[in-house]
Amino acid sequence: MGNEESKVAESPSSEGFARPVALFIAPFLATLAERLGQVRGLGEAERAIIHAAADAALRNNAQARLNRVLLLELHAAGMTGKLSATDEQQRWAQFIELACTAPFGEHLRRRYPTLHERLATVCRLQMDAVLTLVERFVADRDALKELPGQPGGELRALSLGAGDSHRGGHTVARLDFAHGSVMYKPRSVQVDSALQALLDRVLTDTPAQERIRIPQVLMRDGYGWAEFVEHRYCEGEAELIRFYRNLGHWLAVMRLLGGTDLHSENLIAHGPVPVVVDVESLFTQDPVVPPSGRGHAVDLAAETIRGTVLRTGLLPIRADGLALAGVDISAVGALPGQQPKIQVPTIVDGGSASARLGMTTVELPPTKNHPSPRPVLERYWDQIVTGFRELTAHLVKLDAERGMTELLHPFRGCEARRILRPTQAYAEIGRMLWHPASLHNEPAAVERARDILLRNAHAIPGAPTGPEEIHREIGDLLAGDVPVFTALVDDALLEKTVHTWRSADLPREEMTIQGALVSAYLNERVLPPRKQVPTQRLNRERLDTRRRAVAARLVKQLCDAAIRGKDGTATWISPVLTEFGWAIRPLTADVYSGQGGVSIVLAEYLHEVRRRRADAVDSVAETLVGALAVLRATEDQVPTPQLGAFLGLASQVWTWSTLYDLLGEPWMLERARARAQVLDQRMGEEDNLLELISGVSGAIVPMLNLAEQTGEERWLHTAAAASRRLESTAKLDETGARWSTSMFPEAIGGFAHGATGIGWALARLGLSAAGTESDRRRWLELADRAFAFEESLYRAEAGNWADARKGSAVEFLTAWCHGSTGIGLAACDLYVRTKERRYLDVARRACAAGLREGFGWSHTLCHGDLGLWELLNTVRRIDPDYTGLDREWMDAEILSSLEERGPVGGLAREAFSPGLMPGLSGVIHLLLRMHPENRLASPLLMGRGS
Repeated sequence: MGNEESKVAESPSSEGFARPVALFIAPFLATLAERLGQVRGLGEAERAIIHAAADAALRNNAQARLNRVLLLELHAAGMTGKLSATDEQQRWAQFIELACTAPFGEHLRRRYPTLHERLATVCRLQMDAVLTLVERFVADRDALKELPGQPGGELRALSLGAGDSHRGGHTVARLDFAHGSVMYKPRSVQVDSALQALLDRVLTDTPAQERIRIPQVLMRDGYGWAEFVEHRYCEGEAELIRFYRNLGHWLAVMRLLGGTDLHSENLIAHGPVPVVVDVESLFTQDPVVPPSGRGHAVDLAAETIRGTVLRTGLLPIRADGLALAGVDISAVGALPGQQPKIQVPTIVDGGSASARLGMTTVELPPTKNHPSPRPVLERYWDQIVTGFRELTAHLVKLDAERGMTELLHPFRGCEARRILRPTQAYAEIGRMLWHPASLHNEPAAVERARDILLRNAHAIPGAPTGPEEIHREIGDLLAGDVPVFTALVDDALLEKTVHTWRSADLPREEMTIQGALVSAYLNERVLPPRKQVPTQRLNRERLDTRRRAVAARLVKQLCDAAIRGKDGTATWISPVLTEFGWAIRPLTADVYSGQGGVSIVLAEYLHEVRRRRADAVDSVAETLVGALAVLRATEDQVPTPQLGAFLGLASQVWTWSTLYDLLGEPWMLERARARAQVLDQRMGEEDNLLELISGVSGAIVPMLNLAEQTGEERWLHTAAAASRRLESTAKLDETGARWSTSMFPEAIGGFAHGATGIGWALARLGLSAAGTESDRRRWLELADRAFAFEESLYRAEAGNWADARKGSAVEFLTAWCHGSTGIGLAACDLYVRTKERRYLDVARRACAAGLREGFGWSHTLCHGDLGLWELLNTVRRIDPDYTGLDREWMDAEILSSLEERGPVGGLAREAFSPGLMPGLSGVIHLLLRMHPENRLASPLLMGRGS
């Protein structure tokens, strides 16, 4: 990962500590000034600019490392009576005076024996690196005019620390002159020069001003200078199309070269040209990865993903740990408005004696990788895929004509960087090594760092494990550097790279690109405007025959798309909904988009075949066995952090409970009990999601189902335990009850993520045998308050419920997740159970909202036509005064649109998604549900079949 990771992990400085910090670095600044004065070829104004930049860099670096020590000493001084003032600000001032005395310095030497030596090393390395830069600048000043724009004249500004510190304090720097700017690269730029030579040979048919490129470089021994590229938005649609087509070209080139680390800060949009400004991480080889324990199919799927363009860093992907959890730092992604805020350590109450280190939530800084202020990636997916396809085809042709190895010969002898660990891991360990406890006992801290790095290597294939390598990593971190690993490009590496490229599965590469691009858009918390595509010819003939034929074709497609292991296991690659957003993965163990939902649908198909309501397809039983093996292993091997009904532990309970109802195999019910036991043990944990999909409210109905299925009262107690968290977190006011969650702090309505879903779960609990009579009455009252809040969002003039999410692009929605379909289905369920007319009124209004929008957007249960079919069909069955669409018309509409367009998966559109709620399995499920004699459970309400 890129340099922005470690930068956000640094502790922001506190200006109040500037005086004691200045005393630490004063000798080094004096030496720097003396040595700068000896450098010939600099004007006095230039010397002053360089000294000021170095002064600021040294201060910031030293202060980031001293803040925690000085905070600890501040509180120690207060506790030991060294601060006599009564006012907090005056006590702070007393400490600053104390910290500037010689006895205090001696005190620090005794308490933190290695502090001064290590800080001196950091400052000395940083100072030497600055002086090296200056000497190289003076030597190359005249030659810099060879770069575009002929930069030259007097130095006007120097920006140090653009990126991480490597190899003894060296960092990228920007130099601004009277005319133009340049970037200083403290590494060999031979690989940059070789890449540009390759692009020149490959892209001869594209005008130079429109084709992908890197900054022009001036190559020197061990370092170089690069053209400064200005960010510029595209002008008009033609430039936008060219830009995204060029991104596809970069994917093709980096797929060939094994490029990685192309995050958002390494690409600059310059009109229609995406310019990659740092290309040192090329010729990356797939590391040897131990078996996952989830089955050979999962290992094959993971290997496939590692070998695709996804590893380039260009395509959207979410970080899943440490400080950047949920952040997309990719060059194509990192879309404005979809990035989560991150927490960084900050000095709180600086300037007072109560100053302390706390966490502050901040926005990620803006990047320059986008071609427009509000990029609409959805409109250009096809351009990226087309660009990848056309340049890959051209490369294949060149390979046939001249041989790809010959084209790559300019890279021989280049030094390529190896990203063996995430930079964020180094940042976290580096910060630990500068903790006061580590400075007090450095040997113990070093041993801890060694242990962390070794354990980290077990989780990250290819990370260093050898004692010498880890010793070098720790040495770099102690000196303030991020470790760097490199490899020399030789003939063997070139041959291996070309072989890997030639063996690529190009259709799967294109599917991966589509899926990754879709995942970026899915991570927006809002849906784009729904574009209805009416069926061209509504065919009402032979409905059941056609239903069976389409279902058989789609289930065969689902089985054929499976990745199968030698051990009989089976899984799929797809965008899946994870704790941190959508990402391309082997399927996870959940109902929503994961292995659980797909397994249920395969079991449903077998169930219906046995009852002669579906046509036999040979591979279904075999695929189900393989899918269940992966599901079990994934549940056992991969911790499930969430609790809810669609993504959490409760989804696993419902999966196995439903599989038992379908197939009747006793071990499946035992599996449901086992997952319920895990859920029960986790019910005391704090849950900030709360919602039905991922949060604690989602545990209620699956546990009620299991209690009914087994006759075991213990599961009622687990369901009741969920209510305590919901009761304690409800926000009550005149509008009713709602819940602020970590995903939607604005406290929204709707079924999947908001008040209706939580209220429905509480109502189901109140109508069950769980708890006491008083408990049940209280749950029902809170449920009514939740429904009152949802009702406050109803707008009679629109005939629908308003979407309460901040930033939503659509005011009124008809989806199950957010909108009238989910609200209506919850009301239908409660009407059947209570016969209260108020629920029927809600269901009727939800039907009217769905009918106004109609069919024709997508085939998904979550936010498409299939969810609307479920609502209308349910109301048709329970409402004696139903006047909506007849069942035959709805079936004909679904079947005709599937035959005309094939399954269309909502936002995913062309991307393959096998999942139950957002994809192909959901289509198969509904086709089976269409048979009038089916008794299949609907996942939309976590129901039970019969």
